[in-house]
Amino acid sequence: MRIAVVGGGPGGLYLASWVKQFDPAGEVVVWERNPVGDTFGFGVVFSDGTLLGIKETDPALYDAMAARSERWADIAVRYRGEVVRSAGHGFAAIGRKELLRLLYRRCAEAGVTLRFGEQSPPVERLLAEYDLVVAADGANSAIRSGRPDAFGTSLDTRCSRYIWLAVDKPFDALTFLVAESGQGALHGHAYPFSAELSTFIVEADEHSWRAAGLDGPIAGVTPDGSDRFAVERLEEIFADTLDGHRLTGNRSRWRRFTVVRNRRWHQGNLVLLGDAAHTTHFSIGSGTRLAMEDALVLAGLLRDHGCLGGGGGSPQAALVAYEQRRGPAVAAAQRAAQASLEWFEDIGLAMGREASQFAFELLTRGGRLSYEDLTAVVRPSDSSFR
Repeated sequence: MRIAVVGGGPGGLYLASWVKQFDPAGEVVVWERNPVGDTFGFGVVFSDGTLLGIKETDPALYDAMAARSERWADIAVRYRGEVVRSAGHGFAAIGRKELLRLLYRRCAEAGVTLRFGEQSPPVERLLAEYDLVVAADGANSAIRSGRPDAFGTSLDTRCSRYIWLAVDKPFDALTFLVAESGQGALHGHAYPFSAELSTFIVEADEHSWRAAGLDGPIAGVTPDGSDRFAVERLEEIFADTLDGHRLTGNRSRWRRFTVVRNRRWHQGNLVLLGDAAHTTHFSIGSGTRLAMEDALVLAGLLRDHGCLGGGGGSPQAALVAYEQRRGPAVAAAQRAAQASLEWFEDIGLAMGREASQFAFELLTRGGRLSYEDLTAVVRPSDSSFR
């Protein structure tokens, strides 16, 4: 089988490595328009459940990831000078560049052809020359956008603004932070992804963003291409939390999050994967996880339907099964993510709560954690949800 993958993110690379392992004689080519190692973002979060799935299917990748990951079990909520901690959750994070490096290696070991810094050929040419074309080119997928009627795409751009940064401080938990500035509140999401660094995402509704003085034009950029004023202003706003540590960016600018949904994920021998098919708000941290789960399921179904290893099967049945298998799981994640992003958009409604009540509402916002879940693991030395 000949497979073309457009997009060299974790989902596309994971699919390529798995398909090639199932079908060593086949041809798998990945096009990534950016140079090798050039990526946005910082840390990637995985739950214990996701890591277990990787361990069962690719022990070598799991071992390499485990050796380079930071692990923690707590969620902490910092609000108006108080900290409420909930234990027993189970997370791990790895630097995005490190994860990509591991996946590059897995692809090279399997014999995948990787073409970095190279624009893929036109999709019509790929469809004519390959048995399967995988659009793994992200939330702004050019392939999907060029065929809007084929997939039934809907794009919901939200009103809040966010910026993705890092800080040279290793937090010891997934930490939610609230900082009141001017006439509004900004909130942050922080988690460690190495022994020295943590991801630090800040989000604000339009009113709070303007009240904090963050709405001016970009007056200068840092050496990495980030909004210099935003970085410096956020260091001031979150000074109590940062304790003198510095924020850094990676072409970090204020953006609005777009929820991507598609009624259909495939047309003919073209299929969407990862963010090209669906996005989930970063407050539940599932984007990369869902993309890699997409890849694992799609590769397995291609094998099971006889498409790999000379089985002679048509990919059509595998693509139908892929959409049926992954659709419900992704829909559930998107429902939780929608509830989460809407809660944060309206965070001002909860700002008068006591710390324990505020933390309870925050932690249960997506419907995945209940009162019983939290009271079972809340640390006795901290604020109680009772």
